[in-house]
Amino acid sequence: MKRVLAARPLAQCAGLLDKLRAEGWQAERLPLMEIEPLPDALAALPARAARADTLFWASPSAIDLGWPTLAQADLADKRLACVGAASAKRLADLAGRPVLHPAAGSDSESLLALPELAAVSGQRWLIVRGQGGRALLADALAERGARVDIAEVYRRLDGAPDWAAFDAAPPDAVIITSSEMVEQLFRLAGPRRTGALQCLLYCVPHPRIAQRLAALGAARIVTTRADDAALVAGLKEWFRRHP
Repeated sequence: MKRVLAARPLAQCAGLLDKLRAEGWQAERLPLMEIEPLPDALAALPARAARADTLFWASPSAIDLGWPTLAQADLADKRLACVGAASAKRLADLAGRPVLHPAAGSDSESLLALPELAAVSGQRWLIVRGQGGRALLADALAERGARVDIAEVYRRLDGAPDWAAFDAAPPDAVIITSSEMVEQLFRLAGPRRTGALQCLLYCVPHPRIAQRLAALGAARIVTTRADDAALVAGLKEWFRRHP
C-alpha cells in the first residue's frame, strides 16, 4: 500500500486525506506548520473591510479565519477576490456570490493579469493574509494607484512531525502546498535527513513550489493544478507509470 503524507494546515487537510484514502493509499498529515489566529487583527477586520472596495483573501486560512468575523457586516458593495479555483469556490459558497479569481493560474501574477485589475487607481483594497505574506500583489496594486491596506490575521508556527516514524517508514510521496512549507520541511528535518528528502517524490500545485524543491535538490516532482482532485490524479498517474 502506498503511503502518502500531506503537508497542509490542519483545517484544510481532511478533504485531501479522504481523497487519498479513497484511492486505497495510506494517507496521513505531515504537520510542518500550524496556524495561530491573531485575535486583535480579527476583531478589527470588520471595520477595515467597511473602508475597502475589494477584499482580497490570500489563502484558505485567511478565508477560514477571517470570513466568520464578517458575518454581520454589509458587504453588498464589496468585490471579493482570491487566487486558486478551490479558494474561489470556498469563498463563493460562504458569500453566496461570485468571486474574482484567475481561471488560469493560482498566484498573484495571474490575478494581476486579469483585465479587471488593469485600472485600479483610486480603488481601496484590503488584503487579508498571514504574517509575512508575499508583497507582490500589494506592491503592484500600489504602483497602479490603488490604496492598499493589509490585515494580517494569523501567523504560521512550526509544526512537530514525528521524525522517528518518518525515518522508520519513509513515505512513497509527499504533497506539499506552499513554498514556505518546503522551507519548513528541510529546516525541521535537519541536515542529516537532507539526502532522504531529496530522494522523495513530491506532488505540488504550483511551479514556484516545484522550483524551490528543485533548488534544494529534489529530483522527482509532479506539478498539477491547484485543487485536491488534480493533486490526487497527478500522483495516481505517477504511480501508474512507475509501479
